[in-house]
This record gives sequence, C-alpha cells and structure tokens, in this order.
Amino acid sequence: MQNIRRGSKIMAEPEARQILGVTEHSSWEEVLKKYDNLFEQNAKNGSFYLQSKVHRAKECLEAVYQKNAQGTPDI
Repeated sequence: MQNIRRGSKIMAEPEARQILGVTEHSSWEEVLKKYDNLFEQNAKNGSFYLQSKVHRAKECLEAVYQKNAQGTPDI
C-alpha cells in the first residue's frame, strides 16, 4: 500500500483514488482533470476541509505516478 506522509497527515493510495474518483488504470491527465474540477468546486463553496482532502489525494497519487513512471517520459 502506497502512503504519503506530510507532517502527521497520511493518505493511502486507495483513499486518494476514492476521493478523486479515479482507478488504478486512470491516466495522469484524468487525475489532473478530476483534481482541478473538485478543487474548484470546493473553492467556490468554501469548504477548506474538502479542498485540503482533494489536494492531499493529488499529492499522494502524484508520488505514485512518478514512482511508476521512472524511466518513462509519459508524465
């Protein structure tokens, strides 16, 4: 299980995928589209908590995609 640690905040990869609504087979571009959409929706409605969860999910998946893409120019 892939985890990202930021201070005392830990998010597991499955939780990050669930928050953004993406699967293991989703492209990085799809992850970014979902992130942008959810981040903007929560910025407009003023939910800093949800916006933070969306941001942490993106950070977690970014690390996963970078690790998986080492040696490939796709990301």
